[in-house]
Amino acid sequence: MQKRLKIMTKKTIPACIGRSIKPAHSAAAVDRYVPTDWPRVGGNAIAKLPRDAFTKPAFEEAYEPGRRVNVYVAACGQSYSMPGVQTGLLGAARDLLAPVYKVAATECADPRDRMDALNADRYAAHRRTISGDVTDLGFDRWTLQQIRPMRQPKPGAPIELQPRVISVVLPHGLSARAFEKRLHDSLANASLNAWLVSPEGMAHCALLGRAPCDLQRFTVYRFGTGVRVSPADELYLFRPRGEDAERLLSIVEQIIFQHVTGVAPAASASWSSPSQRTLTHQPKATNPQPGAA
Repeated sequence: MQKRLKIMTKKTIPACIGRSIKPAHSAAAVDRYVPTDWPRVGGNAIAKLPRDAFTKPAFEEAYEPGRRVNVYVAACGQSYSMPGVQTGLLGAARDLLAPVYKVAATECADPRDRMDALNADRYAAHRRTISGDVTDLGFDRWTLQQIRPMRQPKPGAPIELQPRVISVVLPHGLSARAFEKRLHDSLANASLNAWLVSPEGMAHCALLGRAPCDLQRFTVYRFGTGVRVSPADELYLFRPRGEDAERLLSIVEQIIFQHVTGVAPAASASWSSPSQRTLTHQPKATNPQPGAA
């Protein structure tokens, strides 16, 4: 099945969706009311830590600093040469009328280096549609977004809120990979790919006249002549400011606190083996061919 490079085309929005919620000509991805209840990031599993959780002896005496990681929120797609064309994650969000961002963590001291890697892989550009494999344009322009929760980290927490990252000094014994896996487990209820095939996601897609499977996203990783196609599981229904950003900060605090105080859930054995050979899907053509939108 031949892959095609595509520019996402703007769909006609059904009149039943309702009124505009942004000023005319707004650049916002979600500019029209939709009767969809977006999942609350983290659900009901976020612990309500007391303000002094990180200054009590139970934490202070057990915490030993380890490696630093940066939790980030990223997006892509704004085209300077084609501002009216829907590309990248911004185009996908507009097509879905949903707030969609990439949320993850990196060990890169300069998280912009991680953006360079995402751009090289064109993270999340691939779709497996009913009519064939498609590679969308605009997924080589990933940029960091400002994270703006409604509060600062709790006193004593080894966490620093910076404009575009939440910088965390992990406790000794907690690897960056295990931290990121726990982060994604905590965010799972807001995962884009999973939500699209949930009853709520399918109802939303039906309202827009879209097939959920056409909107799920993957990344094609190339290893010489070999490829691995993996779900883009770091895309979430998320807003980088306000309540969602605060819940992200709370999740980070919870992961650190639970690990240090010995109440963290058991780790999955699969976390220690990031295989680069596992194929989720083998495309028939390794060289994308241009196709009409």
